[in-house]
Amino acid sequence: MRRKWLCLFALFIFFISTSQIKAEPFALSIDDAIERALEQSISLLRSEIDLALSEYAASNLWSEIIPGFSLNAGMTILPSTPLFTDPGFTYNSDALSYNFTFGVSFTINPSVRASMERIELAYRTQLLNYEAAKTQLEIQVVREYLRLITRWDYLTILEENLEQSRERMELDRIARENGLLSELAWLNSQLSVETARYNLSDARSSYRNALEEFLFILGIDAGTEIIFFDDTDIVPRSFNAEQLILEHLPRRPDIIRHQQNIHRLELGESITTQNSRLPTLSFSTQWRGFSSPSSPMQRQGLRDPFADSLSATISLSIPLDSWIPGTRQNQNIRSAAAEVEKARLDLENAESAAGTRIRSLVSNLNNLNASLEIAQLRVDIALRTVEATEDAFRNGTVSYRELEDRRRDLTDARQRLLDGEFQYRSLLLDLAAELNIDWRVLIRPI
Repeated sequence: MRRKWLCLFALFIFFISTSQIKAEPFALSIDDAIERALEQSISLLRSEIDLALSEYAASNLWSEIIPGFSLNAGMTILPSTPLFTDPGFTYNSDALSYNFTFGVSFTINPSVRASMERIELAYRTQLLNYEAAKTQLEIQVVREYLRLITRWDYLTILEENLEQSRERMELDRIARENGLLSELAWLNSQLSVETARYNLSDARSSYRNALEEFLFILGIDAGTEIIFFDDTDIVPRSFNAEQLILEHLPRRPDIIRHQQNIHRLELGESITTQNSRLPTLSFSTQWRGFSSPSSPMQRQGLRDPFADSLSATISLSIPLDSWIPGTRQNQNIRSAAAEVEKARLDLENAESAAGTRIRSLVSNLNNLNASLEIAQLRVDIALRTVEATEDAFRNGTVSYRELEDRRRDLTDARQRLLDGEFQYRSLLLDLAAELNIDWRVLIRPI
């Protein structure tokens, strides 16, 4: 019995120790979060497969000009014989025969070079899409990481606010017991505490939900406590929108994608035109082996002597339909040229929209930069006001209500500063995405 209790005690100690181990927080930096997200992303893994296929095709362009090979073999296992008519079914083994052929064909297509370029372009486009997807995922992870830090700071402020409300309620309770506080004031004091508790509980729930979604993206077990590292101090910067547009706009993924689309359509137009108007040269050769009887009356089936033949053909095809206005081939050429023109208009529209977006972000950042200075000044003033009010309260010159109001002003100022700092970082991430540059250059400038 004693041994049984010892075993139960050991199991209890083991479960307690393992639960403590699982409860230990997990330190996670921004770079670690990005690395985990890139490893866990299913969409990126799918893009890697598509990219590998495109790269394989681009590295084997010789496949566009390799000749076509064919090998055929056959044997007559039932020579021709009547079935229902006279003289009836017979099996004549002397009529058995065999044959096999080996052929090579090659076509010199005038559009083969353009076809090769289009395959290479498809690989470059796939590579661009993959890199753009990685960049967008990185920015998404960084944004959520910073958002969670901001929410954690919210919790800290709300916890301090709850503690202050409880301290005030305790003082109000003493005053109420001594008959120095009205019932309405006492109820307001209790309501203040419950409101602070509700706000804190709601913020904790929102933080936990956001954290669970973030952990899922990173492939970390739900319920894991995370320690965040905020090494992205706000560094006031002034941006010149026109200079940024001139320097970085041509390197935007969507602009490059539009340019690649124009090139792809131009290659398609070239292929359509060349296939419809230029001659095509075809060459084929075939070697055939078969059983050949000495004479039609002396067939020996599979014992017939072996014979072979070699043949070769060359042909030149000159299309004429496309030169006639209104024909389907002529319309196809005109349609391909129209697609190129529409793609150029799409590029012009994309450049205009991107420039507008960059100017708007720079304007918002410059305006928010000034707002952050005001928000920080509000926090400093509110903090000094609370300190002065606390001194006045201890001297009995101001009421506790006045002190609570000033503390609320400080809480509001701190929350607004947190909102502004997160918004500033978020806009920097948006600007980095618009300029297609590393987000670290703007968020963590060296």
